[in-house]
Amino acid sequence: MALNINIDHIKKMVYDKFSINVNNVENNVEVQGTLLSHKFDYIASNSEKIAIKIIDSLDATSEIMAFHSELEDCNINNSMIIVNRELSANEINILKAYDIKISDYRNYSGLSYRFRFGIPDLDMQLFGGLRSGFVYLISGKAGSGKTTLSSMFLSEGAKNGQNGIMILTDTFPEEYLNNIKTMNINFYENYKNGIIDVIEISDQIRSMKIDVLNQKTDFRKFITKIISELKKLIISKNIKRVVIDQVTLLLMPNDDYINLFINSLAMNDVIVIITSGVRASDFSVFGVEENYVTGIIKLEYKLTDTGMERTMRIPKMRGSQFNPMPMKFNITSNGIEIISNEANNRNNFDDLEKLYPYKDKKNDDLIDSNSLFKQFRG
Repeated sequence: MALNINIDHIKKMVYDKFSINVNNVENNVEVQGTLLSHKFDYIASNSEKIAIKIIDSLDATSEIMAFHSELEDCNINNSMIIVNRELSANEINILKAYDIKISDYRNYSGLSYRFRFGIPDLDMQLFGGLRSGFVYLISGKAGSGKTTLSSMFLSEGAKNGQNGIMILTDTFPEEYLNNIKTMNINFYENYKNGIIDVIEISDQIRSMKIDVLNQKTDFRKFITKIISELKKLIISKNIKRVVIDQVTLLLMPNDDYINLFINSLAMNDVIVIITSGVRASDFSVFGVEENYVTGIIKLEYKLTDTGMERTMRIPKMRGSQFNPMPMKFNITSNGIEIISNEANNRNNFDDLEKLYPYKDKKNDDLIDSNSLFKQFRG
């Protein structure tokens, strides 16, 4: 049980799932069953007991089955799990079969805060910005503006004191920084000041991926190693915004792999943006990435008689209001600038300021020299 959950949050979750106002919530409660005694993460009680289990593993199938057995042995009819990630289809099906409720802690841990891009029209269409704890996809073909938009997201975070990381998979850091410093978005200045880090994946990751493709190792071990090291890095540097540009090199053409990898990227109090080109679908290279992210921003362009016309739209945003109407934009020396958007009311934008998060402290811990991710300092 890694999550440290406020008791008031648990009471609210219980009410939302069972319409019951509970008076008492205890943690690490031992309940005597018919055969054995079992320890539950939490027991909420009023007229009857509600058993609660915290799920924080990458694959909780066996945990859920064991939890169900404990419930039956203790004759507890009402139960709930608390998660802080997206569940797989298999996990959801098992929980439905056992009639175990699901509550997502990310919806109760101060996630009314929104993290903006600093592009007023886009932030308005996102009703204030993105919610932390989730994984989002910026999609589009080469040259559509994915890297520029995600870089602006990190720069906006730095302006608000939030540390960020740009993880590059298909671009050399020198090339990326030389390009981004030509834009007036303060990315390079924040990079030099250590508020934004630029990371590239190591040859070790490429070698490990080849081993998985050749079936020399299980892909779950590969994912666990990458995610564990990434989370260690994020915690040590107090990172709030993460961009993986592009995510394709870290993926494999396997639905189970992509599902587990993207779900594993979700971290409490951290926003993760992945970018992807398009090939197998309108939104991604393998055609399934879009199914497992919380939201999508799609960038498109076409040649017209008057030049290049660029558009941006939001086709998906789970658990949040959004405006799906497309916006026209240009890429300029100031980054992405919206040039046509009749849907938003700019007068309401000031009301969104109260949604934006506090300033975070800077952490200068160094990355291990043997890391799967290599820090770049130009």
